Amino acid sequence: MKSEVSLRHLLRHRLFVAATLAFVLTGGLVGWRQSQAELDQYARVMQEQLRLIKSLIPVRLLQNTAALQQMVDGLPEGDETVLLAAVRERLRYADPLYYVLDARGRIVQISEGFDNYLGFDPSHMDHLREERPISRVYQSVFSHHSVVALLYPLKHGLRLVHERDVQDLVPLLRHLDKAKVLPEQAFFILSPEGVVVYHADPTLVSTRYNLAFDLKNMSSPDQRGLRHYLYQNKKYYVLQADLEIPQGWTVYMQLPARLLTPVIIKGVAGQLAGMLILVVVITLLFQFVLNHFFSRPVQQLVTALGAYEPGRREPIVAPEISSGVLEFSRIVEAINRMGLAVFEANTRLAGSEEQIRLLLNSTAEAIYGLDAEGKCTFCNDALLRMLGFAGTKELLGRQIHDIIHHSGSTGIHCDMTGCVAHQGYRLGREAHSDNEVFWRADGSSFFAECWSYPLRKDGEITGAVVTLLDISERKQAENALAAEKERLAVTLRSIGDGVITTDIEGRVVLLNVVAEKLTGWKQREAVGRPLGEVFVIVNEKTRLPCENPVEKVLASGQIIGLANHTILVSRDGGERSIADSGAPIHDQESRTIGVVLVFRDVTDQVRVEQERLKLKKLESVGVLAGGISHDFNNILAAILGNLSLAQLDPRIGEETRSLLHAAEKASLRARDLTQQLLTFSKGGEPIKQTASIAEIIRESATFVLHGSSVACRWVIPDDLWLVDIDRGQMSQVIQNIILNAKHAMPQGGEIEVVCENVVDAVVPVEASTMLGRAVRISIRDTGIGIPPSLLDKIFDPYFTTKQEGSGLGLAITHSIIAKHGGHILVRSAPGQGTTFTILLSASPAECEAGKGDVEVSPAGPGNARILLMDDDEMVRDISAAMLRHQGYEVVLAQDGREALALYRQYRHDDRPVDLVVMDLTIPGGMGGKETVREMLALDPAARVVVSSGYSNDPIMADYRQYGFVAAVAKPFQMQEFLGVIRQVLALADRQEG
Repeated sequence: MKSEVSLRHLLRHRLFVAATLAFVLTGGLVGWRQSQAELDQYARVMQEQLRLIKSLIPVRLLQNTAALQQMVDGLPEGDETVLLAAVRERLRYADPLYYVLDARGRIVQISEGFDNYLGFDPSHMDHLREERPISRVYQSVFSHHSVVALLYPLKHGLRLVHERDVQDLVPLLRHLDKAKVLPEQAFFILSPEGVVVYHADPTLVSTRYNLAFDLKNMSSPDQRGLRHYLYQNKKYYVLQADLEIPQGWTVYMQLPARLLTPVIIKGVAGQLAGMLILVVVITLLFQFVLNHFFSRPVQQLVTALGAYEPGRREPIVAPEISSGVLEFSRIVEAINRMGLAVFEANTRLAGSEEQIRLLLNSTAEAIYGLDAEGKCTFCNDALLRMLGFAGTKELLGRQIHDIIHHSGSTGIHCDMTGCVAHQGYRLGREAHSDNEVFWRADGSSFFAECWSYPLRKDGEITGAVVTLLDISERKQAENALAAEKERLAVTLRSIGDGVITTDIEGRVVLLNVVAEKLTGWKQREAVGRPLGEVFVIVNEKTRLPCENPVEKVLASGQIIGLANHTILVSRDGGERSIADSGAPIHDQESRTIGVVLVFRDVTDQVRVEQERLKLKKLESVGVLAGGISHDFNNILAAILGNLSLAQLDPRIGEETRSLLHAAEKASLRARDLTQQLLTFSKGGEPIKQTASIAEIIRESATFVLHGSSVACRWVIPDDLWLVDIDRGQMSQVIQNIILNAKHAMPQGGEIEVVCENVVDAVVPVEASTMLGRAVRISIRDTGIGIPPSLLDKIFDPYFTTKQEGSGLGLAITHSIIAKHGGHILVRSAPGQGTTFTILLSASPAECEAGKGDVEVSPAGPGNARILLMDDDEMVRDISAAMLRHQGYEVVLAQDGREALALYRQYRHDDRPVDLVVMDLTIPGGMGGKETVREMLALDPAARVVVSSGYSNDPIMADYRQYGFVAAVAKPFQMQEFLGVIRQVLALADRQEG
């Protein structure tokens, strides 16, 4: 506890401290003023000395000026020679030196001993160029001394220059230096360069010491002009003055600071002694007055208050204690009134305590009090009933925490320092908890909500008031609600669709995990934000924002769905196609309190649907092509055959032959168009051969680029793997891609074709699709590129951006690659060119392209018997004519039955049928598929070639599986048809041989 002192002692101490502070502050002020006065006095003396020096130096330097001027004025009249003679006579004994300059600035006369300088031109020197009567100090080129020059103009443009040696000032300066007014006082003179001109130390003058360097730390002048600086660790006060004559010199008057200190101390000590006596007298006087008129009455008041008993009605303090002082009389009256008021307040308080007790016991809430040590000070009846105690004696004065709040619901000990009931007086503020466990007298527990409020007395915390509320029923309801909420959360997490709920203002209330993933917003970030900020949807076609679904639901009050082509833009800018619906949320009174949105990502479904529609377009083209191809090809077969035969007629002229050749080319183009359309046909398969793709690529690209300004660069390894391909179809693929690249570079450019073997090929857009060993072909151009909006359409039939294009080229390319079991990809950007990448599975065959091919002899007369079966008379006749033209014997049949009959007939002759060519499809009759099966059953060695206008028929692609030895697609040229015939017959001869 802090020690206490009497008022008299305290006043005496405070008075002593005040007197001491007053003495110190006053003494400091007086000392400072005295030191300033001493400095003022010394500064005045030094300033007078400086003025004397400044006045005597010019007098000494110019002491002969008047005589010289009188001499100049008295020079005789005459020419320049007379004038110079007069000057020499009168200045014969001039000291130290003079010279005369002519109008051109050259020396025409000079003091004796310096004649060697006659004719010298010193006009470049500063003291002559300045044209001043008295020059600055400079180094004489004649005497090598520091001098000043006096200039006198003469007649005839002559000028007299008289040099005064500044060393003439030394005796005067030494005399002034000895006449010291103050001890250890000194002065020195510096030139404009800071070099010592005069100093009490002659070595500084002789060495031309630069003293300005030592003065660089000199302070700024005060109001007296005094400066101070440190020289050799000694402090000096200094005054300086600039001389007008000689100009540029500066005089410094200095005085050691240590000489002023004793003088100042002596003056200040006398004044402080007088002040100390005055302060002591005043302090004693104040102490007597305070003791008599203040300390003694206060002591009497304290004594009277100490003897006061709260229950008395008599006055506490006697009136005579005031000692006649008005203020003390009022204090005595106030204390006596307060005593009476306290008596009356205690009487009222006794009645109030009873009222408070009744109020505490009448409330349903349990209330009890704690002191600063945690002991129970009071409790109401509601607490006793809630806890099951018989009376207050079981709780008052005890550590109630150990009785009713010693542990939690799990039995873990609850420390009193962390108990919410005790935080009211520990923290000094309200404390609250709605999840506390309290214990009854019988050992059972219950959940309670607890408040603790601090009790204060005179600003100090003395305890706390604690209020308890049994919340067992509310806790059960909360647990049930939490379980229901958890079931709802589990349900929302389990739903595969995104779910967002909002309030009626359209602000987000909840997002499930799927909605977080699709929108890119976390639940904690999205809650409270407008739906339009989290759920951003636009129309895929127009890119315009879609109508807010919450507003539509709130406006209609019904379930609504999103329009087609709706895109959800996530927080990171990603886009997904979605389908969703919105429904109002109603409370128990059927009032709309919000909206729930359920949506799902349908991006993959939309992509699949787009691919399905694309395939349907291709199939529709194939169905159309397949329907007309047979009849059209039969017609073309007749046309091509007749054109081929006609060109063999030697009787026609070259002009006619040229026209026939043109007609043949047109027919071939018609055949190619039909063949392109058939690539879309469902079920049509390429007629594959194991071959090297490198040769096809080079031939096709060279053919397309012939005569153009586009160059092609090849990167094809020699060990490129073989592939199983239809040579004609694959050539068409390469030609289509190269042609598109050529059109993309109208001003010329370069196409790069890169082929490479890939061991474990994976389709980039279908990560799960493995091709294994494959050949990758990349065709890159440097053209204009393809806009992103068109990339998904370039493989659609009839889609083209060229006026002359058919829109089938890339669609056919896509179909051919797909039917080869390969994949084609495209990558492009406007202005950066386009790259097509083709992946084809490598052939499992080990043979190289061309291995096993049969050598076919050049065309010559045939001697074989050939059975030709075709239902179309034109085709049958023209085919027979081609064969007969080559010397073959031809037997004709209209359908399979007739062909089998003729084959049996000739088989029993000496000369059987060597080769059968049969049409695959015979409307209304037996076609090639059934006929070859029965013919092979009849003669396993039969050699049958299949021919059909349905070139997309699977039998044409895999003819050997059905028993045919070769296949020829209609329409065919004569050379193509005869080539197949010769190859089959040659193979037969080889096998027989």
